[in-house]
Amino acid sequence: MDRRQLIKGMLAAPIAHAAISIPCLAAIQDSVSHVDPLKINKQRFLAALEKYPDLVGVLGTDSDFSPNQLKIEGQLPKDLKGCFYRNGPARHQRAEQRYTHLFEGDGMIHQFQFAEGKVHHQGKFTQTSKFIAEEKAGKFLFSGPDSKLPNSLAINNPDSINTANTNVLPVNGELWALWEAGSATAIEGSTLETKGLINLGAGTQHQNSLKGLPFSAHPKVEADGTIWNFGYALSGHIVLYQLNSQGKLQNVGMINSGFTGGMVHDFLITEKHILLLLPSLKRDRTIEGQFSSIQFAPEQTMKVLIISKSTLKVVKKYSLDPGFVFHFGNAWEDKNGNISFDASLYPNGDVFNQLTSMMQGERDIPISPAKTVVFSLLRNGKVRSYTIDGISEFPRIYSALTGKKNRDLFTLSSIESDVWSDSVRRINLDNDSLDTFTYGKDYLVEEHVLVNDQENTKGDYLIGTALHIPTKRTCLNIFNAQNISAGPICRAWLPYAIPLGFHGNFLAG
Repeated sequence: MDRRQLIKGMLAAPIAHAAISIPCLAAIQDSVSHVDPLKINKQRFLAALEKYPDLVGVLGTDSDFSPNQLKIEGQLPKDLKGCFYRNGPARHQRAEQRYTHLFEGDGMIHQFQFAEGKVHHQGKFTQTSKFIAEEKAGKFLFSGPDSKLPNSLAINNPDSINTANTNVLPVNGELWALWEAGSATAIEGSTLETKGLINLGAGTQHQNSLKGLPFSAHPKVEADGTIWNFGYALSGHIVLYQLNSQGKLQNVGMINSGFTGGMVHDFLITEKHILLLLPSLKRDRTIEGQFSSIQFAPEQTMKVLIISKSTLKVVKKYSLDPGFVFHFGNAWEDKNGNISFDASLYPNGDVFNQLTSMMQGERDIPISPAKTVVFSLLRNGKVRSYTIDGISEFPRIYSALTGKKNRDLFTLSSIESDVWSDSVRRINLDNDSLDTFTYGKDYLVEEHVLVNDQENTKGDYLIGTALHIPTKRTCLNIFNAQNISAGPICRAWLPYAIPLGFHGNFLAG
């Protein structure tokens, strides 16, 4: 894309993004003298917590977690060395107020360090400009995407309320804390100290023109370290990024997808293409709040945009039956140009209500869970798909196979619990066999990640956290990745519960 055209388009996109995706700014920033919905929400949630102890996972915390050696149960593998990092919203309440949506809390990075036969944990809030200002004030200062704060300070751009709360990616000796609506935030990997916002255009012809543009929380990293990502703005513009293994910008482009449904959370790559799936969503602008305004549109087919990696241009489009997807595992294409991918597919948008209801102390909200669906986009324009039995979310693969054909897909599932995930499993995509371990309904199970980047190698472990509800403690669990059903070979227990998070990665060392 011509540089002048690119910058012109990108300057328009973030303006639309800031004006639209920071929800209903004019309405949010109006003073409300007689009702404080955030205060009411905190009172409601704390009352519900006494009745439903499983809400402890979204209670949040108001302080960092100091370095702490964990109690080991079982035999810690001697060849497991490095750090497991996780990210998620952890500050849901300040003073007498509480956010109303799970996505709004301030992000905290957790580090589990494996060294010398021991496991240590520490957790620190990412020191965003928002977090620093509110910590100093002792109260919330800004409205969130859904939470309407009386007398909110002005929200000038997305990064002014960047919570850095969704994923954490090791890049060139540091960590990037990711949020999908704005810039990545650099973190020092050993101390978890915040270094500042990433300017992807620095040192390139784009300079400051990329600052504050959306950079999704789900970058894809190829075996050679090349990083691909996208950023979605509610105007329908989607920015496409290619970075090298040091995190330096190699190429950037933008398409106008025409999709204004409110959320594109994840994407896929193959060896030659980028895949963007546009879900069956639309925004009802009569409903206040960014997340609340996103509505499922059962009459609206999903669209898949196939984009050339070399030109960053759309080369083909497919239509799929209506649905919604948060997360994908992987995509690949065969020698004939047919593309396959898996998705944790929801039949509707009920999951949005669940993410709100838990934060407001409600539990018995019906939800149609996601299942793994494998799609084949044939070169002749036809589409085939099949569904794998069981609830499925937070899919992961061996990272060296990103964009290539993979056999194993690791996901969370739920067998006994109707509140949160309670199981982890390995799906063999060659024969659809399942290898499952169920923690049980007393656990709130979080995303599990692979230690190695390739299958069938020494030290092939799957690790992840789970919150034990009765004792209000979190445990880190280590599995043989090829024998999940045998259960954890080792557990490391924290003396406390850490807030439920979203995504993470392991960095060997």
